[in-house]
Amino acid sequence: MMIQKKMNKQIFLIFLLGIFLFTIPLVRAAEKEGKLTEMATLTITNVESGDTLSAYKILDIYKNDTTNEITYGFTTQFHAFLNDSETYQDLTEEEYQKLTSGDITSGSTKTNSTLDTLASAYASYIKRNSIEGTDMTTTTDIATKELEVGTYLILPKVTKRVYAVMVGNLDYKEQNGTWQKQDAIINAKVSDALLTKTIGSTTHTDQSFLMDREYAYTITATIPAYPTNATNKTYIIKDTFSEGITFMNIEELIIKDGEAVYQATREGKVQDGSGNTIASITYTKPNLTITFDVAYITSNKLIIEYKAKLNQSAQLGKLGNQNSARLAYSNDPYGTNVVETEAVVATAYTYGLKLLKYDESDKKKGLKGAVFEIYSDSNLTTKIGSMTTKEDGTAEYKGLKEGTYYLKEVTAPAGYTLLKQNIEVQINAEQIESDEESNGYQTIEIGNQKAGLLPFTGGLGTIIYTLLGLSIVAIAATSITMYQKKLRVK
Repeated sequence: MMIQKKMNKQIFLIFLLGIFLFTIPLVRAAEKEGKLTEMATLTITNVESGDTLSAYKILDIYKNDTTNEITYGFTTQFHAFLNDSETYQDLTEEEYQKLTSGDITSGSTKTNSTLDTLASAYASYIKRNSIEGTDMTTTTDIATKELEVGTYLILPKVTKRVYAVMVGNLDYKEQNGTWQKQDAIINAKVSDALLTKTIGSTTHTDQSFLMDREYAYTITATIPAYPTNATNKTYIIKDTFSEGITFMNIEELIIKDGEAVYQATREGKVQDGSGNTIASITYTKPNLTITFDVAYITSNKLIIEYKAKLNQSAQLGKLGNQNSARLAYSNDPYGTNVVETEAVVATAYTYGLKLLKYDESDKKKGLKGAVFEIYSDSNLTTKIGSMTTKEDGTAEYKGLKEGTYYLKEVTAPAGYTLLKQNIEVQINAEQIESDEESNGYQTIEIGNQKAGLLPFTGGLGTIIYTLLGLSIVAIAATSITMYQKKLRVK
C-alpha cells in the first residue's frame, strides 16, 4: 500500500512538472504580447546575378503599448535550434542582444562578443534539417525582400560563389517618443573559386612540343574565403589527360602557397614545415587528383607545377592533345553541396615530317635505304632523330614542334651519290593545318643522281667552266699528237 502511494505521488509530481514546462512558453508569449508585423525592406548588395538568397527569422519584435517599450523574442524555429544545441540551449534574448559580429554583417553591436559562432551553428542546423527560408528576389547584383520586422539570418540557396553568413536587423528606432521601423542594407562578403591552366610557360594555353620530351604545366587556383566556422571546405583539383599525353612523376609535382614551396613525396603527400598534410595526390590514368586541406593553406592562391610529355599515341596537327582541369569545391560552407568549375583546357600540339627520295631522272622511282639525320640547328650539334626511306622511297618522322630543322643525308641509296649539302625544312603549323589532307605532316621531296654521273648543280657558270676545261684538254691532246708525228718524219 505504501509503495502504491509513493508511485501515485511520483506520477502526480511528474504531471505537475509537465504542466509547468508546458506553461513556460505561454507565460513568455504573454510577456511578449503585442508582436509587431509591419513590413520592412531587406537589401543585400554585391550579389551575383542569378544567385538566390534565403532569409531565416531569428527574432520577433514586440511592443508594449502601455509602457511604449520594444522587446524581442526568439522565433519558434530558432527555439528549436537552441533546444537541439548543447552550447546554446540556455541562451536568452537578452544575451543574444549583447552579441556583435566578428566577420559577418550584423546589426547587433552592444559588446565585443562574437555572433559568428552562433550564426554558423544555426546555418549548419538549417542545412542539416533542410529548413526552407524566405527567398529573396535578385535583380542584377542586388537581392531584396519585404519581410516582417525582426532579425534574419541570410544564406545563399543557389550560387557557385562562397558567401559569409549575414545577419540583418529590420528593427525600430525611437524618434521623439515614437518608434520608426528601419530598413536594412547588407553588403555581402563574397569570394570565388577560380582555376587557370597554362602549358610550356605561364602565358600559353597551347603550344607545340617535340615528342618524348618533357614540358611543364602550371595550374593557378584561387581559394574562396571560407568562414572561420565552416564545416565544409572541400577543395579538389582533377586534371584529365588525353591518350597522347604521359604524366611524369608525382614526386616532381610542386605546390606553391604564397612564398612557401612544397614538393610531393612519391606517396603523393605534400606537407608543410609543421608536418601538416596540405594536399594528397593520386594518379590513376588518365586522372591526376589533388585533394587539399585548406585549413593549412596560408594564402588565397595556389600554384601547381608538374611535367608531362607527348607519347607515340599523340595526335598530329590541328586536333592537338588536350588535358582539362576542373576544380570541385564547396560553395556551401555549412552544408554538403560541392560544385565544379568549367574545365580549363591546355593543348599540346606536335607535327610530322614526310620525305620522298626519288631518282632525278625518273620521279616515279622511289629510292630505298637513304638515311637522314634531323637537327634543330644549322651547325648540326643538336640531333632530334633520324629517318630511313622504305621500298617506295618514303620516310616519316613523328613528333616535331614548330620551327626550322636541318636534314643531313648520312647514307645514300645503293648506286646513288650522297648529298653534299644539308636540307633546310620549315615546320609551319598554319600551313600544315590549312591543308586538310596533310594529316599533320610537312612533306618534302628530294631527288638523287646515280653514282658516276657529273652532278649538274651550281648553275650555268659551272657548266661553262667544265666545257672550257674539256676543250683545253682536247686541244692539248691534239697538239701532243701532231708534235709526235713531226718528230717521226724527221
